[in-house]
Amino acid sequence: MNKLTLLTSSLVLAASFSIFTLPVSAQDLSAADRERIEERKNAKTQLPGERVGRTITKALELYNEEKLDEAIAVLLDADPSGEFDKAFLNRFLGNIYAFKDIPQAIKYLDLAVKPDVLGFSDQSAALKLLADLQIQESKFKVAIDSYRRWMRFTGENNPDVYFRIAQAYYQLGDFQQALPAADNAIRFSEEPNKNHYLMKMGSYYELKRYPETVATVETMVQLFPEEKTYWVYLGNFYTLVEDYGKSLSAFQLAHMQGYLEKESEFKALGQMYANNNIPYKAASVYEKYVKSGKIKKDKTMLAAIASNYQAAREYDKAAEYYGELAKLTNEADAYRRQGMALMSVQRYPEAITAFNAALSRNVDSEGSVHLNILEAYFYQGKLKEAYAALQDAKKDPSTSRQVRSWDSYIKDRAKTKGISL
Repeated sequence: MNKLTLLTSSLVLAASFSIFTLPVSAQDLSAADRERIEERKNAKTQLPGERVGRTITKALELYNEEKLDEAIAVLLDADPSGEFDKAFLNRFLGNIYAFKDIPQAIKYLDLAVKPDVLGFSDQSAALKLLADLQIQESKFKVAIDSYRRWMRFTGENNPDVYFRIAQAYYQLGDFQQALPAADNAIRFSEEPNKNHYLMKMGSYYELKRYPETVATVETMVQLFPEEKTYWVYLGNFYTLVEDYGKSLSAFQLAHMQGYLEKESEFKALGQMYANNNIPYKAASVYEKYVKSGKIKKDKTMLAAIASNYQAAREYDKAAEYYGELAKLTNEADAYRRQGMALMSVQRYPEAITAFNAALSRNVDSEGSVHLNILEAYFYQGKLKEAYAALQDAKKDPSTSRQVRSWDSYIKDRAKTKGISL
């Protein structure tokens, strides 16, 4: 550990506690308040008595030798007489305990700040450290109070403090109060801070205030365009307000910049193409990333590729993927859909094979599948086989109407061609 001087040790220790990633409004101070603050800042520095000074010097020597227990023992054995000396000693105890026993650190820092007799810098640092440790211990309500005391004492609009207040409210589930604190963190920061905007975004989202959530993320991608995840957030949040066109645009921009990396993100891009009635792009995106291994090839994804190619009238591709789906699942409906896609491109023999595979797997509405087989044979000019399929279709009451019209039509066609059924 670094050597610490008597008068700066507390501040150095306090500064070491910047361990937070995420944290109400600015304090309205009167002229009298500000005058009081300036007087406190400019007051003559008070030093502890000689006895307490020697005790603290000894404790610091032990601390610098990494003998924390011994340093604490020396401080606890001290017998300060005046209020200032007690507060000064308690501040050091709190700072050292912060490295090993946070509840004890909170106890002694609280004792140090209560009399309000320390010098401006020491009182300020102790209040700040007290609040930081309280938030670390999930004592969010008292941490908020301590941060407010620090702001009243210093008169400062510190963005980090506002951020931590916002964090405390967020952890308490009070997202309405987290918002103004996050706004003040943004307002008083010299440079835009990503965490401040994430807090604001998260609070709006938890409140289900989706238009404001979107507006916040729109600002985030402008301020931090290099942050890949913000583009994904934007695309997803646009769907919450049912603005699928803008959602697609956000995902397209992210994709073009190479910002999409996760399976869920590639799927979302494909889904946005589908939602915007661009099925060919949806299918091709899914297909590309299934082939690359970035999207898992499973039942859901094969069905999505096939159905989007079918919606795009790319029936050969649809048939290919319905065939893969059928092999993967062995489900009758996948074979039936493959057969329908093959029928659309007049690949009748293959369609019949697919339809028969569906029938062998107890497909729903067998009569409809037999009618599909009938059509496939009929368009090949195989009237006898078509008529045989018609007889099978007759067994299903749900297709009796279609069967009647086909019956006379096939008989008439066979008679014209001189074919005996």
